[in-house]
Amino acid sequence: MLSQTNHGMKNAIKIVIKAFVGGGVVWYVLSSRMVDFTSLGEIIFKPSNVTIGLGFLSITVLCCATRWYLLVKAQGLSLSFGKLFQLTMIGNFFNTFMPGSVGGDLVKAWYVIGHEPQRKTKAVFTVLLDRIIGLSVIIFYAAGTLAIYHRWVDGRKELQLLGYIIWTFTVCSFAALILFFSPWFSSRGRFFDFLRRFKSVAKIIDATLLYQKQLPTIAFAVALSATSILATNIFCSIEGSAIGITMSVSKYFFIVPIALTVSAIPLLPGGIGVGQVAFFTLFQWVGIPNPEKGGALATLFQMYNIMFSLIGGIIYLRFKRAPHSFVQT
Repeated sequence: MLSQTNHGMKNAIKIVIKAFVGGGVVWYVLSSRMVDFTSLGEIIFKPSNVTIGLGFLSITVLCCATRWYLLVKAQGLSLSFGKLFQLTMIGNFFNTFMPGSVGGDLVKAWYVIGHEPQRKTKAVFTVLLDRIIGLSVIIFYAAGTLAIYHRWVDGRKELQLLGYIIWTFTVCSFAALILFFSPWFSSRGRFFDFLRRFKSVAKIIDATLLYQKQLPTIAFAVALSATSILATNIFCSIEGSAIGITMSVSKYFFIVPIALTVSAIPLLPGGIGVGQVAFFTLFQWVGIPNPEKGGALATLFQMYNIMFSLIGGIIYLRFKRAPHSFVQT
């Protein structure tokens, strides 16, 4: 009883600290005038812009649900695409309305464990791998853009440091991917046999090795992630133009992936505050004369995402009223 009370106190303290820091970030954004509210107010509820925003968000969620479905089928799990699409929408709801962007993953994992109680490790592993692929491709986009437009970092120490981090991550990720699918990795049977002595580790190894013979599946999952990020970049470039941002489309392919990744810092729901700082700062770093419009773009994206995520909230309420409906079908 005492341990539960202490745990509850710790969680309450964490929430208070996050809310305090998040509130400070929002105050900093407003006091520093990082958001051009005038240009934002002119288009935020314009029907054509709302339609564009919700349309591109639908494409993004469809790509993410299909990616997860491929990873699930590769593990031999019996979850249908329809259920996974609904869970993706629920995950998007929790990612938006809870601090950070991992709350939705926990909810998705909880549901798939309920559906596959005998194969919990495989079920949870698909959620983890889905997240890893999604985040990795976001970084790959930024790395590829910097490789093509490397002149952006000339004379900008902040971008140079950021570029080194992004390129290092990308090179290491591709090296690990090549190693995983290489014959050398497959021949490490004795090493894996040793690790299998630990039951929990053995299950993770088996779930991981199932993808060794699924290169087309992994490639398709990566392509779906790339399509999802492409849709987000195009959406931001269209809405950015409507706000009055004069910037090449190529710079969106660098700014948007990094800014959205930074927005996942678990302070306030939906990345509010952090997203504005990230967009504003990156707009400054690439030399945009009116970076406050970048803050407006971040706010516009957050508002449309909140609208779209409410659909996931409705689906979640349905599951909550009938918690066994998901497991039985």
